[in-house]
Amino acid sequence: MERMIRIGSVGTSSIMHVIQEALRLTDGLSCSMIYSRNAERGREFAELMGIEKSCCDYFEMLNRDDIDVIYIASPNSLHVTQALQAMKAGKHVIVEKPAAVTKSDAAELYEAAMENHVFFFEAVTTLFMPNFTACRTLLPQLGRLSKAQLIYGQYSSKYDAYLRGENPNIFNPRMQGGALNDMGIYCIHAAVSLLGRPQNVHYEASCGPNGIDLSGRLLLDYPDLTCEIVTAKDSSLPSGCLFEGENGYVAEDGPLNEFAKCRACIHGRETVIDKQPPGNRMWYELSRFRDAILQRDTSFFESMAKQSLLAASILEQAHRQNGSDQNNRSLF
Repeated sequence: MERMIRIGSVGTSSIMHVIQEALRLTDGLSCSMIYSRNAERGREFAELMGIEKSCCDYFEMLNRDDIDVIYIASPNSLHVTQALQAMKAGKHVIVEKPAAVTKSDAAELYEAAMENHVFFFEAVTTLFMPNFTACRTLLPQLGRLSKAQLIYGQYSSKYDAYLRGENPNIFNPRMQGGALNDMGIYCIHAAVSLLGRPQNVHYEASCGPNGIDLSGRLLLDYPDLTCEIVTAKDSSLPSGCLFEGENGYVAEDGPLNEFAKCRACIHGRETVIDKQPPGNRMWYELSRFRDAILQRDTSFFESMAKQSLLAASILEQAHRQNGSDQNNRSLF
């Protein structure tokens, strides 16, 4: 790889550890700096991950000429503001899901990218897994679909703290936490990538004392099909997905962000779909984002932006039905 794309990373949470591992595995990508509001935490993370520089001033990172891309893995409510600031500074942006939870915020991200001649990409691993791509090619062979169901849940490591009366970000409505934004977003992206834009959205949630959705059931209505999405952060659900049609089914058994265990049965012929070796799940999306940036692949950017806009619109409709106002992005 001739050119190295230099990354400035935002955040020091557990997901950033996985991101840094993926960056080391991806040719042509290198993390040059880590940003954390806590200077000591930033220095410790940089030392642990072998990152040369750290800072506690976001604009110090944005003003550097030796950084090409900002990777944002901060609390959800900070995503839009930090992404807009980065694009205004002329940086490409990769932002952890959800990029935005309202249609207007997603549209603003797209407009900022266009105005500043940069790209922004929402990091949703599912969409780039080889097994997911293989399942997409098999779906038309199922004939008329009669069932589409996607389930993704886990007992959050922060749930016990929430039950004790603490206020972790992932269970804080002001930080745009909750089951649908954190877990269900994978299901939403997978569903609309395979089935397109739904006609109607219905969300029924089980909420905690502060109004956060701990679990829920999202229905996406299509002309001849209703897609069911079940998500939770208060229970270890048997995650997976199933698409059933006249000629058979395509299924995945396991976490939707990995899409590792896939199988199909079409016209009575059973097949195991195994297109991806074990490894860091983020490598696939990072490789694609790298190629798009180096090749100035505007068509890929446009398709990803439209996908993010649709997902944000669904999130907004779902939360509105649940009586939760998620239009509260943080200024910083």
